[in-house]
Amino acid sequence: MKKWQAVLGVSVTCAMLMNGCSNKAATSNSSKSADGAVSIKLMHRYQTSNIGKSPEDTAVLDGVERFKKDHPEVEIVEEQLQNEDYSIKAQALAAADDMPDVFIVPGSWMTNFVANGIVLPLNEELDKRPEWRDGYRPGTLDAGTRDGSVYGIPIAAGPTHLIYYNADLFADIGYDHFPKDWNEVMDAGSKLAAKGINLFSYGDKGKGYALSSWISALTDRYNGPAWTESILAGNGAAFTDAGFIQAISTMSDLSKAGYLNKDMNSVDGDTMVSYYFEGRSAAFVSGIWSAMNVVNNAPDNVKNATKLAVFPAAPGGKGNPLASSGGAGVYYSINAKIKPGPKLDAIMTLLEYMTGSQSAKLMAEVGGFPAFDPGQFDSAKLHPIALAAYEASAAADATKIFDLWFDASIVEVINTEIQSVMSGARTPEQMAEAVQQAYKTFLSKR
Repeated sequence: MKKWQAVLGVSVTCAMLMNGCSNKAATSNSSKSADGAVSIKLMHRYQTSNIGKSPEDTAVLDGVERFKKDHPEVEIVEEQLQNEDYSIKAQALAAADDMPDVFIVPGSWMTNFVANGIVLPLNEELDKRPEWRDGYRPGTLDAGTRDGSVYGIPIAAGPTHLIYYNADLFADIGYDHFPKDWNEVMDAGSKLAAKGINLFSYGDKGKGYALSSWISALTDRYNGPAWTESILAGNGAAFTDAGFIQAISTMSDLSKAGYLNKDMNSVDGDTMVSYYFEGRSAAFVSGIWSAMNVVNNAPDNVKNATKLAVFPAAPGGKGNPLASSGGAGVYYSINAKIKPGPKLDAIMTLLEYMTGSQSAKLMAEVGGFPAFDPGQFDSAKLHPIALAAYEASAAADATKIFDLWFDASIVEVINTEIQSVMSGARTPEQMAEAVQQAYKTFLSKR
């Protein structure tokens, strides 16, 4: 195995976790349980406590329970972790070459996991199951594929960029629609500010929100998808190109004008959305996952006024003004140590239960956007907000989500630099130079 290079940096905490996890993982990775039945160690970040709240958790865990009922001969040793805990532990186990049988791999980790022989190529297994293999929406397998080999099974897809806005607040300032160009955006921001209301609430405490929901979409508005493909190929585009700087400047202008909450870098996504619910902002930017949050938790007056939009076209931009950053971002992968046989067959069946047709229909019916095409489903069960989010997701021209495609070293620099730009400590040009240096370093090692 190649020397492991940590996706986000293995900290002292990870090292401590490795010492505590190594022995347990060694036994759970065996093919048989004590009584001779097949045993599968599953580690992921879906929570029983989120059933009924999160479409992904609801659908995936329903699949696990259906599998257990239909296949009692297979033992599932399941470990559910919170997102941050999962990230720390998974990287620690990867560094120790001690991963469980089945685990979650974000798209931005996939290159390192493939390069270090951690994940199993799945083409042969998927070819045995063509109906399942061919049921995934176009492009959803891409971030889990390297050099033609599929290493990850996608779970959910859909846009990471949608604007949830309070139509009543916009009507109060003379807009019967979300602003159609950036001059209107700034005008609306000024009129809302006069009423003591922020145009957008924004929460980037954990880093990553800005890149996923703002920067990916805005950069495409200015540069178009060809720029992104050139960056990924390393064949000419640069982060110091005008379009990337303009995208960051657009965000910086909103912050400098005072149209965002001042604590934008110190609050998380939940707080960001709560500001919208409280009427402290007229809109927020998020992915499809926030639709059910609005449905389940917004006050009735806010819920009834909420509509959806996307960023307007960029002046002189090369991108599709109706596009949204989207696609599948998280994948189930299998430990590369698993050999063909009953255990691998059982794992593939489990993954089909968790991500395939029945799971996809359930996810769609409770307000999610599955990677597997659910076909016809009972959309009457959906609240109008959730249905609008689903329809926007299905209709959108999906562009790449940068944090799933750019190398983790570049993602980390962008996530850190954008906080400095939004606080006024750095300029967009300075950020672009820093990201470009990280990009050059990455290219030199590739």
